[in-house]
This record gives sequence, C-alpha cells and structure tokens, in this order.
Amino acid sequence: MRDTGRLGSASRSSTGPAEPDGLVPLGDTGWHAWRSAVLRAPGFPATGLDLLAAPECAKEADAFLATGADRAPFDVAFTAATRRMTARLHGIAADPLFCEAVTWQSLNAVEALDGLLRAGPDANRNSRHRPREILVTRYWQRYCAKNDTIGFFGPVCWASLTADDFTARVEAGPDLVRARVVDLERRVLAAYADRLAADPRFRPWLPVTRQPQLALRGDDLLQAGLPARRLSPAHAVLLGACDGVRSAQEVAALALAEPRTGLRSTSDALLALEQLAEQDLLRWGVELPLTVLAESELERRLVAIAEPALRDEALSGLARLLAARDVLADAAGDADAVRAALLRLQDEFVAVTGGDVLHRPGATYAGRGLAYEETLRDLDVAFGEPLLSMLADTLVPLLEAARWLTAAMAGAFTEALRELYDDAAADGPVMLGDLFDAALGVLFGQGPVAGVLADFTTRWSQLLGLTAAADGPITLDPAEVRAAVARLFGAAAPGWTAARLHSPDLHLCAPNAQALADGEFTLVLGELHVSWLTNDSGTLTRFHPDPGALRAALHRDLGDRTLLLYPADFPEFTARIAFTLDGPGDVRLAYTPAPVPDLGQVLPLAAVTVSLVDGELTGHAPDGRSWPLLELFGPFLSSRAVNAFKVAADGAYTPRVSIGRLVVHRQTWRTTVADCARAADLPDEAARYLAVRRWRDRLGLPEQVFVRVGTEVKPVYVDFTSPAYVAAFVAMVRAASRAGGAGVPLTVSEMLPGPEQAWVPDAAGRRYFSELRMAIRDPATAPTRS
Repeated sequence: MRDTGRLGSASRSSTGPAEPDGLVPLGDTGWHAWRSAVLRAPGFPATGLDLLAAPECAKEADAFLATGADRAPFDVAFTAATRRMTARLHGIAADPLFCEAVTWQSLNAVEALDGLLRAGPDANRNSRHRPREILVTRYWQRYCAKNDTIGFFGPVCWASLTADDFTARVEAGPDLVRARVVDLERRVLAAYADRLAADPRFRPWLPVTRQPQLALRGDDLLQAGLPARRLSPAHAVLLGACDGVRSAQEVAALALAEPRTGLRSTSDALLALEQLAEQDLLRWGVELPLTVLAESELERRLVAIAEPALRDEALSGLARLLAARDVLADAAGDADAVRAALLRLQDEFVAVTGGDVLHRPGATYAGRGLAYEETLRDLDVAFGEPLLSMLADTLVPLLEAARWLTAAMAGAFTEALRELYDDAAADGPVMLGDLFDAALGVLFGQGPVAGVLADFTTRWSQLLGLTAAADGPITLDPAEVRAAVARLFGAAAPGWTAARLHSPDLHLCAPNAQALADGEFTLVLGELHVSWLTNDSGTLTRFHPDPGALRAALHRDLGDRTLLLYPADFPEFTARIAFTLDGPGDVRLAYTPAPVPDLGQVLPLAAVTVSLVDGELTGHAPDGRSWPLLELFGPFLSSRAVNAFKVAADGAYTPRVSIGRLVVHRQTWRTTVADCARAADLPDEAARYLAVRRWRDRLGLPEQVFVRVGTEVKPVYVDFTSPAYVAAFVAMVRAASRAGGAGVPLTVSEMLPGPEQAWVPDAAGRRYFSELRMAIRDPATAPTRS
C-alpha cells in the first residue's frame, strides 16, 4: 500500500480492544442500524449524462415513424445530432479527469482515446472511429451513472446515522477526494512469491503449507469424499509439520529429529517434500492472504528468510515493485504521468516476475491491471431520526420477510441434510466430506431451497397485487403491508447466525442537499442483501476512522463465526472486496485448495465428523470443538440468500411498487435480445436508431433507462434519444446475441432516481448520484448460534 500522505489513521486497523460501532433504533420495532453506513457515489456529475442527449432527434424520428411520410426532417436532425455527439465525445475524451479515470482502468482503452482525439471533433465517423465513440460512451455512462467504488471516479464515503432530530447534514469539502492510496494487485505480489518459490536457491528457505482442506489422523491422510490413505512415516511427519509458518529447512529439521521417518539428511527431507508437492498435498512458498494486507505479509515473510544474501535479494525484487508503485501513486492527478507510471510498472513486473501483464481480460471484479487507486470522498454526511423513522414504517416489514426467508431456507436445508446424513450413517461414522458435495447440490440446485426462494417471491407478488393485469403504479399503505407480512412471513428468528444482519442499498431522491435536509425526499430500495454485511470489504474498511469498532460490532452481533477460505480464483472475488473484519475466534472452513498464510484458524473439511447431538446435526473437529452443522454451511447459505430478495416474478412487465414513500420495485420490462435483434442487423446507424425508437415505443419504455443483458454482470444506462447511447445499446445487443444466442434475457428498468434527483454535492455545486449502504440488525438471534 502506498498512502500519498493524506490517508492518515483511516488506513490502519485498530490492534487493541475497541468499542463496537454504535447502534441506532429503527423506531420502536426492535431493529437497529449500525451507526456507520457507506454512501457510494460516482466521481462525475449526474448532469454529464445529458451531454449526449438528443431530444430533438428523437422527436423527428417519432414523427416519421408515426406517419411514414417525409423522412427528410429526421435525416437532417439525425445528421446534426451525430455531428454534435462526435464533438461532445471528443470533448469528453479530452477531459483530463476522464482520461485519467480510463488510464487507471485500461491502457488499451487509452489507445482508443488517442485515436479518437487525433481524429478531431469533426472526425469522419468510419468503421474505426465508431467503436471508439462507443467505448467513450460506455465509460462515460458508467462514471456518471453508476455507484461503483473504485479510484477517484468512485470514492469511498462513510456516513453517520444518529437518533438526533434532523433529516440530513451534508458538508462538501473543497476537493473531490481528501485521501488516496495506491495498492498493487494481489496477483502481482503472488507472482513474485511464485517466482521465488520456483528458484531452487530460495526454495529451502520459504514456508511450506499443507493444503488446507486436507487433514492428518496419525499417518493417515484424510481427503473429503475419499477413503483414508496411509502415508509413509516420513511423508506423514513432514506433512504434519507444514503449517505455513515453518520454512522447508525447518520442516526438514523437525523430520530428521524423528527416528521413525528414516530420513538421513536435509536433502532427503527436502526431496520428500518435493514429492508431496508434486502430489498437490502441500503448497510451497509464501502464501498471501486474499486481502489488502498481502503486501505486508509478503514483506514479513521475506524478512524472515534466514540466509542473509538471499533475504536481501528477495527484498530487493520486492522493492523494485514497490518503487514502481510509489511512482504511480505520486502521479495521481495527471493522466499522462499515470500512463507513464503504469507502463513503467508493467516493465518492472515482467522483469521481476516474468508474469503476464493482462489477467482475466473482460471479467468483472477480476483485478485485470497491476495496480489500483482507492480514495476517500471529501464529504461529511449524517442522517437523523426522520429517515430512521421512515425506514421503521416502510423497510422493517421487508426485513421481517427476510428473516422468514432465512428461516425457511434453513428449515428446508436442514431436512435435506438430515436425509443425506441418515443415508451415510447406515454405512458407519459420517465425515462432513461424505455429505459436502451433495449438500451444496441441494443448496444451489433446483431442490427444496430453490422452492423456498420461489415461494418467497410468489407470496410477495400476491401481497403487492402484482397480477398479470397490473399495469400502473402500485402504492400500498405501510400499516397494511406490516399486517400482511405478519400473516405471510411470520418467523421467530433468523435461520443461521449470519442471517441476523442484512444490508439494504437505498437511494435517496431529492433535488439537492437542502431539500433532503428539509425532508423533501423519497426512497428507492435498490437491493436488500440478505444475511450479508456489504460494508465489510478492504476497500471500505480501510477508510473508516476506527475499523476496530466495526470488527467489535460484528462480534457483538454475531459472535465467533464460521467463514470460508476462498481459493485465489474464486469468481468475482478480489483482495479489494475480501472480508476484513474477521476476529481471533472465527474459524475458516477449507473445502478446496486455497492460499492460507497460517493454518491456525483453518478447519479442514476432511477433518470434520458429523453426528446427532440431542437431535441436532453437529460437526466435530478433532480437537473437541463442535458447531451446529447448519453453521458450518452458513457462509454458503448466505451466498445463496444474498441476492434472493425478489418481490416480483420475472414477468414481461412489472409496474412500480411503493410502500408509502419507499419504492420497493422499479418499473421493469423483460424480454430477450431477439426482440430487438433486427435493429442490430440493419446496415446503417440511422436505420438502427429508428428501429430502436420503434422498439422502445412498442414496449412503452421511458427515454432514460437501465438495461442489462444476460451475458453481462452489470446494467448500463441508455438514453433512447441519443444516437451515441443507442449505438452503444445496439452493440451490446449484438454482442450478447453472438455470445449466447437470441434467447439471452434483456431486462429494462426505469431510471430512478434520475439526474434531477441527485443530491450529493461538491464544492462547485455539481450534484452526483448516490446509494446508501446500511447494516441492519435483527432483534432476534438464530437458534443455531454457536
């Protein structure tokens, strides 16, 4: 990590005991919110979206489509609009802040920007120029409309919740960001660690670690789902000593001290370790955590190399990478300097590690580059009792339904686990590995848990009146919803320990900060993340004024937890978003090969036995610790539940639904890319624009929407008046059709809030979209809490 000198204590976690982050009540409901919340907002103003709008072009297009008469007025308007788009996209590409944002994300995209800029604002829009305009359009809509958290174009902002009698207090500082830090991607550090581990000179001095999902019982190797395998005494002793802390030399010395191993020399022991590594039973080299602490862990391990000359050489290579990173950090704020520094970092990376510069190109959350910047927004925000009171009336019924969802999931899953256990127990003692794969199939497949999720949505659709005939906005009285929720979603407690915490994403809609402070706002529920603390990630917690208070709050609410040990290539998982608030009493279940610096907190899947204790399925560790079996599957249950809160089925059309002043479902249309594929196949832009206008009118879509296709993770903003946005939309549809066929789902949702409802300010009076991420605690605790 390189702090440019403006991060201060926010980058450091507390090491001693801390007071937990406070709680604020949601009225008299018993539910509480954590005092700390995250306000996510982009780094470019909401009004930037309007730069590419062309309402006069849309007007002429619709007039022609309505009458089929003279097309000439449309052709004139379209030509003028595309010329204006070309000039404005050129201006966007020339904006130093936009250039820097793109540079941080993709040097290849910067080359496209260069080509667009060379062509000038009056460029000939040929087959090379148009894709460059689409690229700029896509980045621009993301930087203006999406509440992503990355770099200065998505700064972190911690907000405070309080029971004091004010709605909101907002104070913008003089700058966009008040602190910034640059990190190397974990894969850069891991590549250097791998390079050292591959060097025979370093290998004896580096740690060796038993694959974390494996266990030893005497000389027997335990592997989930397989019979025990008897190891030779030498291999058993060596593998048992590979704890991730000891070096290969130290492990060899321990084995040589055991007469039963039959090993006669260090070289014999090291050769035996190589044999274990070839069988993929151990990991050789410095193991780096999947967190932002990877750099400090690597440095600590290299300092521990006992041979001085090798230690200095290893630290020298790391220093080269860190020096290149520091040059990059100092370049922040200057697009050209950032570009030069990234190219220098690429050169150093290749020279020091021999690795590939590109990583998982095209993937979301992939950590594709070599380094990234995180920033803290120059903004102070607090929300008071009037907001909390509104949430007590409108959001708590949804939270109570989320409790039911987790309880019903736990019930269905427990029944399935019992059936699996009874079948396995007929043949003798049961290991968790005997049940594991089948249990995950039940949880993530089309079985009883999926049935619970479908039933949940069906009940909500009935409660909200979402019948096939529903064609207009639906607004329900909060009191009536509370009564219906009590009837349809009654549950005494959450289903498992982590299901006590939920994380709603809320959009506050107000024309400006003063209107918000005056109580003139409405709320939109973006998502309700069930049984998941979304504010626990390295990107966010590093900027909290007291991360230790967040860790203490999590322990206060959930106690010691069962976590997962994630493999390095886990989908959509990087060090930036990895959990950071784990405590000393938490245990990590290792179910697959994964990096682990220390096996001390690891529970190998192969070591866990299962039995019935007082009628409850219980998992037992060899050291005598035990957990309700449901809790060992808790992280998997949470990953199944996190995005399962859906109040409307996937019909062709769903109207906007509100509970009082809280919009719980945006107006939504669902179809497939085949429905608008004809537009993508037409030969010229004007024809494609007209076809999209005709399609929009047929579906009754608003002009400004968000669109997501099934081949993409995130939705994109589309303004159907704009030739630029329509061109980007058509390109997305064409790509989705080629990748997945005509049946790829296409979902359109109304834009709410719109640019006129963006209130987050900066010092210059510009306004930004935003999203408030909260942590809310259930008053009840799970019956399975360990």
